[in-house]
Amino acid sequence: TGKELAARAIGMSRYLPFHEKSECFLEEVADSFQALNIAALAPELLESELFGHAKGAFTGASSDRVGWLEGCPEHGTIFLDEIGELDGTIQIKLLRTLQTRELQRVGESKSRPFSGKVVSATNRNLDEAIEAGTFRQDFYYRLCADIVYTPQLAAQLKDRPADLEMLIGHVAARLVNADEVAAVTEQVATFVRKKLGMDYGWPGNIRELEQCVRNLLIQGEYAPHRAGGALEPGSMASKLSRAFLAGEISASELLDTYTTWVFQKTESYSETGRKLGLDRRTVKSRINPALLRRFK
Repeated sequence: TGKELAARAIGMSRYLPFHEKSECFLEEVADSFQALNIAALAPELLESELFGHAKGAFTGASSDRVGWLEGCPEHGTIFLDEIGELDGTIQIKLLRTLQTRELQRVGESKSRPFSGKVVSATNRNLDEAIEAGTFRQDFYYRLCADIVYTPQLAAQLKDRPADLEMLIGHVAARLVNADEVAAVTEQVATFVRKKLGMDYGWPGNIRELEQCVRNLLIQGEYAPHRAGGALEPGSMASKLSRAFLAGEISASELLDTYTTWVFQKTESYSETGRKLGLDRRTVKSRINPALLRRFK
C-alpha cells in the first residue's frame, strides 16, 4: 500500500538546518531517513539492531556497535516497518526510549540520547493485537500521535478510477522506452478493465499491478493468483458469495446474477440455457446489462 513511500515523504520533508556561510546543510540529507523492517530480522538480533550493544555483551559481540536509534541524527527519521511484529520485551524498552528520549545499548547501563523522529507502520489490526495481549496498549499510545492510513490499491482505484492509468504509466516508465509508455499504458489499462474489471481486489496492491504490467509485456496475458481457489477479495464473486451466505440476496436477484455470470462466460443464450436448465427466452429476461458490464 506504499507505507514506506508515505513514511519516506514524511521523513524527507523534515527541517534540516542550513549553514549560510558554507552554503550546505549541517546534516547529510541522505542520512535523514532510515528504514528498518522488523519482520525481516531474527528476534534475537533485533534488540542489538535497534539499540546497539557493548563489546562482550553476548557471544560474537567483539566490539561496540551503534544501533539504528542511536545513529539517527537529530533532525532525522527512523522508519520501523511491521511494528506489530515487535516482541513484548522490546516494546517495553522502545516505549521507554520514546518516553525519556534516552536509550541503553545491550550490555551497558549508560544512557545515551535519542534525538530523532520515529515513524512506524503495520498491516496488522493493532486493536485486535492489544486485545489478544500481543501488543502493549501503553506502547500504542506512544506511537499514535499522528495516524496516516494508506489505502489498499483497490480502495484507491474505487475512489479515483483515473489513477489506474497514472499508476500503470509510472510502472511502464521504468520498463520501456519513453516513446512506448503511452501505448503500454493504454494496452494494460484496457486489459484490466475488460479482463479483471474495476472491481478487482488487487490483493498484492501496487506490487501486483507491477507484475501485471510485466506479464502483459512478456507474455501478453496476466492471470491473477488464486490461492487454493479462493475468491478474490472485493471481486463480484466474493461479494455475491458473502451476500448468499448471509442470506441477504433474494432468489430472483440470485438467479439474475448467476444467469448473467454464466452468459458472460459462454456468450451464448442457448449454451447458458443448457447449463442452467432454462429456455432461451428466460435467459434473455434474466440477464442484467449493467451487471454484465461490471463482469467484463
